[in-house]
Amino acid sequence: MKAYKGFNRSENGTLSCRGFVYEPGKTYRHEGEIELCKSGFHACHELWQTWPYYPNNGERAYYEVECGGDMVESKDGDGKFVCSEMRLVKEMDVTDVARFDDAGSFSGGFANVVLCRKWNHINKEGKILSERWFDEAWRFSEGFARVKLDGKRNFINTEGKFLSEQWFDNALDFSDGFAVVKLDGKWNFIDTEGELLSELWFDDAYDFFEGFARVKFDGKYNFISSEGKLLSYQWYDGVGNFYEGFAVVHDNGKCNFVDTKGKLLSERWFDGAWCFSEGFARVKRNGKYNFINTECKLLSERWFDNALDFSGGFAKVKLDGKWVIINTKGEFVEE
Repeated sequence: MKAYKGFNRSENGTLSCRGFVYEPGKTYRHEGEIELCKSGFHACHELWQTWPYYPNNGERAYYEVECGGDMVESKDGDGKFVCSEMRLVKEMDVTDVARFDDAGSFSGGFANVVLCRKWNHINKEGKILSERWFDEAWRFSEGFARVKLDGKRNFINTEGKFLSEQWFDNALDFSDGFAVVKLDGKWNFIDTEGELLSELWFDDAYDFFEGFARVKFDGKYNFISSEGKLLSYQWYDGVGNFYEGFAVVHDNGKCNFVDTKGKLLSERWFDGAWCFSEGFARVKRNGKYNFINTECKLLSERWFDNALDFSGGFAKVKLDGKWVIINTKGEFVEE
């Protein structure tokens, strides 16, 4: 199998990796079991996948290799694998690949790289994205990467253009089409066109989940939609993220659920409530547990000593000191 491998190259041209010396054209075989990062011969499926392990700092060599025998793939999705047989076929020409001291993993077609303590991004062909180097740079998320310069933050797209003319005091990665940004101690959201979501700036703001993001103002919490509208006239003491169309809200020490229209699910408030899973949410009242569905119906007439979330159509509940299995009809199916 054709693959690629990076090496340390000494002044006399010797090629080595993890202390093992290689010679071009020679076939190597590992005796015994192979294990990622421990034993065997390591390589990557693509040349650019080797750069986080062997940055192109002028002291490295890259070879096309032929791999065989036993193989174990990395589960990290980074293209790395280990094999029991390897032969160095030919050296790769990297004169067109930019120099860098260190590199992160690729995301969105680019990896963040460091050169002389400055940051940039490199593509899979080895080209640097921006003419400007930054004090810090992060991975791409949804087509944009955060960058930092002179203490301020902005976003750069895959064409090397800044998202906004405004630089922010802080910024988080894009999620569901928006990124949280901070300016003068307040928080807002910016979209992929560089437009702010809200005229109102908040004391705190969080990522979007199912079309809504939590926001905080004057010590109270609400939600804002992707259209920039607040979900409810009611502000709460605390809120959770939306899951399966509902979010947990806290007020005056009690809990309830709110839907995407801002309507409360239940007329009665609970002592505790958890997010929905497979159409049911755990609730607690007077020290006992039950489940509520999206139509505000309790799953069981009995309340339990404890309960865990539904998974695969079943949930574990504790009753009279024993754990049993309950299904979505409220029937006990197994001890």
